[in-house]
Amino acid sequence: MLTAKQLYKQELENCRRHFEQIDLEKEQGYLMKFTTFSATVGNLLPEIPRDRHATMFSQLLLQQVFTTFDQQCLAAGDLVKLRGAHQMLKKEAGPRIYCTYHLGSYRLLTSVLFRQGVDCVLLVGSNMNRTQGDGMAEHIEGLREKHGLTNVFRVVEAGSPSAGLTVLRELKAGRSLIVYVDGSPETAPEAGDEAQFLSVRFGSRRVKTRKGVGYLSHATGIPIVPVVSYRQPDMTNVLHCLKPIRPIAQSDREIYCQEAMQQLYDAFWPFLNQYPEQWEGWNYIHSFLESEMPKNGFSLRGEVRPAFNEERYSLCDLQQAPILFDRQLYQTYEITEDLRDLLLNLNGVESVREVVGEEIFGELLEMEVLH
Repeated sequence: MLTAKQLYKQELENCRRHFEQIDLEKEQGYLMKFTTFSATVGNLLPEIPRDRHATMFSQLLLQQVFTTFDQQCLAAGDLVKLRGAHQMLKKEAGPRIYCTYHLGSYRLLTSVLFRQGVDCVLLVGSNMNRTQGDGMAEHIEGLREKHGLTNVFRVVEAGSPSAGLTVLRELKAGRSLIVYVDGSPETAPEAGDEAQFLSVRFGSRRVKTRKGVGYLSHATGIPIVPVVSYRQPDMTNVLHCLKPIRPIAQSDREIYCQEAMQQLYDAFWPFLNQYPEQWEGWNYIHSFLESEMPKNGFSLRGEVRPAFNEERYSLCDLQQAPILFDRQLYQTYEITEDLRDLLLNLNGVESVREVVGEEIFGELLEMEVLH
C-alpha cells in the first residue's frame, strides 16, 4: 500500500504529464509574458544565460500547477518539512507577522499555521482574493472539518481603504498576520502612492516596497517572522523560518520600517538565487523596479556596420503586429513589418542609413536599438 507521501508524488507526476501535453507557445499571450519574464530575469539575475530563460519559464508555469494542486490537497500541509526557527509557527509563540514570498508552494504557510491552531488573518490583493479566495476558503474549511479546528481564519484585501485599521485591530486581538512581502500585480505603485512605499536593494537593482508591514510591527510591538517556501528536487515542500525581526520600543518608526523591509528582501535573495524557477514574482516585479536610465550612450562613427541590440531589445509579434520590446524600460513600440525584417537581416544590408533615412536612423541609434 502506498504511503501518503508516495500518493502525493504520484499525483504531482500526473500534473506534470498533463502539463507537458500543452504546447505553451500556442497559448494566448505566451510570447509577451515570456518576453517580460526574460527581461526581468536579465535585469535581476544577469548571470543566468538567456538561453536558459525559456526552460525556466516553463518550469515556473509547472510550479504554478503544483501550487494549485497543493491548495486542493488537504494532506499537502501534513507533508511539509519545517526548517529553521519553526517553533515560531506554533500557536504558543503568540501573535506574529509572518512575511512570506511567492516562491514554491507559497500557499502552504497558511495551511500549516491554521493546522497548528493559529488564528490567522491573510492579507491579499483584490485580484488574488477573486481568483483564489474561494479555493483558500474551501481548503481551510476542509482542514477545520478534518481536524476539528476552531481557530479563526480571515481574509483582508490589501487595497481596501480600511485594511490597515482592520489588520491593526486583529493583531491587537492576538491574531497573526500572513502577508506576501514581494507584492502582487495589483499592489504595484501608482501615482499618488509614494508615501506608502520605500526603496530597498534587491540584488543589483532597487525596488519599491510597501512599508505597512514595518509600521504594523512597530505600532504593535509584534515581531516579523520571514518564512520562505520552496520545493526540493525530490518534490518535498519546505517552509524555512528565518530569524525574527523584533521592533525596539521607542525607536524611530521610519528607520525601523526601512531596516525591516531591507532585511526581508536580503533574507529572500539567497533563496531566489537557489530556486529562481519557482518564483512567481518574475511576472510582476518589474512594476516595482526603480527605473534605471541606459548607462552607456552610443554613437556610430565612420563606416562601422550597425548591429541590432539584442541585449536591450526583443522582437516579437503581438496579435500579428510586429513589436519592439525594450527589456530595460519595459516599453513596447509597434513597428512596421519592413523595419522588423530589416532588424532581423542587418548583415545583408549595405547601408541601413540609406534604407531607413537619416531621421529614423538617428532615432534607432538614440534609443540604442542599433549599436
